[in-house]
Amino acid sequence: MRQQGEQIGQLHEMLARQAAAVASVPRDPPAPAALVAPTPAVAAAPVTVVPPAASGSSTPTPDVLEAERERSLAALTTFKKFNPPTFNGDVKDLWLVESWLAAMEALFEDIYTFDKDKVHLAAYCFDGKVRLWWTQAKKNHSLDSASVTWEAFREMLLLEYFPDSYRRKIKEDFRKLRQGNRTVREYEREFTHLTNCVPSLVHGDRDRAETFERGLRQEIFRIVHALRLKTYEEVLDRALWVEGDNAIAREEREAFEQDKKREKNKKRPAGGSAGSNGSW
Repeated sequence: MRQQGEQIGQLHEMLARQAAAVASVPRDPPAPAALVAPTPAVAAAPVTVVPPAASGSSTPTPDVLEAERERSLAALTTFKKFNPPTFNGDVKDLWLVESWLAAMEALFEDIYTFDKDKVHLAAYCFDGKVRLWWTQAKKNHSLDSASVTWEAFREMLLLEYFPDSYRRKIKEDFRKLRQGNRTVREYEREFTHLTNCVPSLVHGDRDRAETFERGLRQEIFRIVHALRLKTYEEVLDRALWVEGDNAIAREEREAFEQDKKREKNKKRPAGGSAGSNGSW
């Protein structure tokens, strides 16, 4: 046991001497960055100079301007082929303004007009006093036809021709608007008519759908409202469907009542026959 203990002690001493020797060996500090051997250089790719027009500059090149002029001219040529209605601004019926705008929008849709061309093409149809108004409006507001959206242009024209007193009357009529005894389609036409003249009556498609829904006749409103529809097109489509379904049910009910009445008349004895038999 003594010999084994001595061997273990010697072993511990040997391990301690080795650890001390390792700790006493000086370590080289890391070489400074300037003394580190550089890695072989890789040839740098040549720098390509991008012209201003290609690097996102807002100034178009002459070629771009020429191409845009040719495209705009082609759009105008196509537009003129369809004989668009002119507008001279001398209107006795204010609803003619809305009718002209509706005709423009229908034509834009038919010929797939880009948004940026709509105002320019519509203004091409101006004549007389309205042409002078548009020229002055562009000067007063520093406007360019290409920078004006169709919605803004439409609102400017309606504001010019629909005075505040008339717009207040339209708002009051719209507030009281209900379907009543009219068909859904007749109600929809007046609803659209008023909102086209004063776009601020509704704020977005959801508001338009809810406002239209509230004005429906109760028998239609109850069914449409229960469906919790989100868009105006869905509300209108479902209201038309309910109205058609109600009409079919009403016709069937009326036909059934007529059949019952005819059957009852057949079973009733001929008038006066019983009295004449009794007189014999």
